[in-house]
Amino acid sequence: MAYLLSKENFLKMSEFVYRKSGIYLEEEKHYEKLAKYVDARAEALGVDNFRKYFFNLRFEDKEGDEFQKLMNGVTVNETYFYIEKDQFEALLNKKIHELHATLPASKTLRILSSPCSTGEEPYSMILHIVEEGKVVEERDIEVVGIDIDSSVIEKAKRAKYSERSIHAIPKDVLSRWFKKKSLGYELGEELQGSVDFQVANVFDKTQMRNLGKFDVIFSRNMLIYFDDASRKEVAMTFYDMLNPGGYVLLGHAEYMSRIVSVFKAKKIDNTLIYQK
Repeated sequence: MAYLLSKENFLKMSEFVYRKSGIYLEEEKHYEKLAKYVDARAEALGVDNFRKYFFNLRFEDKEGDEFQKLMNGVTVNETYFYIEKDQFEALLNKKIHELHATLPASKTLRILSSPCSTGEEPYSMILHIVEEGKVVEERDIEVVGIDIDSSVIEKAKRAKYSERSIHAIPKDVLSRWFKKKSLGYELGEELQGSVDFQVANVFDKTQMRNLGKFDVIFSRNMLIYFDDASRKEVAMTFYDMLNPGGYVLLGHAEYMSRIVSVFKAKKIDNTLIYQK
């Protein structure tokens, strides 16, 4: 099948995406998916060649809507509740109590999930926090979830999940906080709205600055999609967003010490965390 997007123009598109988002698209992995996406969007826009579509994307997309559609089309969002749950437990059983003890009584403890995908990660934090119960009784806790993909943010706000998404949640926790529906599960009304979901690009300095400061940042399995320069840029953005003494948690295959040297690595059981 002949696509509007040639292999030569794939390089132009991948460079454009990289400059705007830091995401590196490899030809072997991403060409066909991107080519099908360009064909669909060109038809929707009423253009008949790649040059016209790319001109629209670069120069006529003043509000960024077309670029947002592109990001929604090429990013991968696959997760489930309690994935790598030892990190949630390390945070809750150890570090959240330390932060609670050191923060001023009137200060809100803030946690960021970046990227949050369809909400499983930040809602998993909420479930751990309410199940523990003690800290949230004594202190306000705010969880913010961000993702570059606006479609997954909308799904996260709806808080409806498949059997696969909830399979790792303990049955007693599931029965307390979810309602069984005909096509899966829905988060109970008590926890609806407990996460502040926002569309944000980690490479947009203004967007990230406007989110404010945090005590904990979860950013798991995002940096593996970036090259070294982009990883360093995001790591330093997170460093600037953390309050003094705050923590970053990465995926098990990611190591902050290989990216930047400004964080202190700490080990809790089998979990590595990084402190400002």
